[in-house]
Amino acid sequence: MDKWLSHNNVAKVIALIVSIILWAMVHLDSGTPVAPTPVVNTKVIPNVKIQVVGFDSDNYVLAGLETDKVRLEVRGKRTDITTNFSDYKVKLDLSDVEPGTSSQPLTHELPPGVQLVSMSPSIVKVTIEAKQSKDVTVNIVTKGQPAQGMQLGSPVVSGSGVVRVTLPESELVELGRVQGVVDINGIAEPIKGKSVKLVAYDKQGREMKNARIVPSSVDVDIPITKLYKNVPLEIREVGQLPDGLVVSSVESDVNGVAIYGSKEVIDGISSYSVFVDLSQFKGTNQTRYTVDLTPPEGSEKIEPSSVTITVKVEPPGEKQINNIPITLKQDNQQLTATILEPAENKISLQVLGAQEVLDKLKPEDIKITADLSGLGPGTHMVPVEITLPLHVGLAESDNSRQISVEIVENVEPAQTEPEVQPDSNSANDEDAVVSPSENVEGDNNGETNVGG
Repeated sequence: MDKWLSHNNVAKVIALIVSIILWAMVHLDSGTPVAPTPVVNTKVIPNVKIQVVGFDSDNYVLAGLETDKVRLEVRGKRTDITTNFSDYKVKLDLSDVEPGTSSQPLTHELPPGVQLVSMSPSIVKVTIEAKQSKDVTVNIVTKGQPAQGMQLGSPVVSGSGVVRVTLPESELVELGRVQGVVDINGIAEPIKGKSVKLVAYDKQGREMKNARIVPSSVDVDIPITKLYKNVPLEIREVGQLPDGLVVSSVESDVNGVAIYGSKEVIDGISSYSVFVDLSQFKGTNQTRYTVDLTPPEGSEKIEPSSVTITVKVEPPGEKQINNIPITLKQDNQQLTATILEPAENKISLQVLGAQEVLDKLKPEDIKITADLSGLGPGTHMVPVEITLPLHVGLAESDNSRQISVEIVENVEPAQTEPEVQPDSNSANDEDAVVSPSENVEGDNNGETNVGG
């Protein structure tokens, strides 16, 4: 054994074993852990949203962006590569980019300890367009129908009703209107100060989502009232004034009234009548009546509820009205009528009434008509119908007037023979034919004037 121990190689092996044992004893006693070898991983982060920074959105619009997402490939320790994708950021800085189309680089931000392997794409094409503004008047429309019996007024926008619309230059020329919608379905009371959101539409009626509207909403009032109709007030006179008085004027403090009710009812009303009984006149020259107004059948209300009628009277005056034309009323087109008496086809009348009324009276204000219906050819005495203006009467006690009228049948046009052209040998012959038209007298049109 001594021989084996004295061998050099054996001694070296023994020395190595002892060294390893001593080393292990030292490190086990110190408690120092042995560092493991680090493990590096790679990971792909897809669809990382590009964040645009430094862009002047007040004056420009990002009209085009080649892509808004990128693909990242990163590497690092397993503990550093997180699964929270919000820690991985890609940014596009447009702070110094002018309007137009250009390619811009992308930058990235990664979690600590993580390195970028690749980014696809790393450059993107962008298009920037300048904005322009335009002042537009707001249009407010209503949706639905108000409650039964209510009438909708026109919407009223507070302030100037004008807003400023900002759009890319290429889109601003297509701007059609700025509109707000108010739902009025079933409402029975006015709407006050309702905030209405505004939307811009192009000329084809499509919403322009890129539009910036300032202000974006407006306050609107929607007036609503009961359904009504304004109709004229008609004053009808009944009864007779005391002898020796005539009406100078009858006036009301209103010209018309408002009648409330359903559409079917008020559509059938064209006027409203009040009656004044002249036999109840009590004043010497003027009397005021207060007349209560009753809503027409089927209606709900009338405004005003009463009116004041003023009647003015005075002793009558007289005036002769000359040259009043006579109108013939005839239904037979085969007959022609001529007035024989009066020869001038006009009548004079002595009328009476208030002096103020007589001073304004003209011949054309009086209508005199003779009805020839049913009368045949011959001479006839025909009574005339006299229609006088309100508050004017005849001074004569006998209102009957007659005129003399001659009625004849219309003459058929004469039948003429064709004119015979003489030959050259008989131009001076005393038997040459003469056209009958050369011996016929009449007016240019073959018409007969009635009544001279």
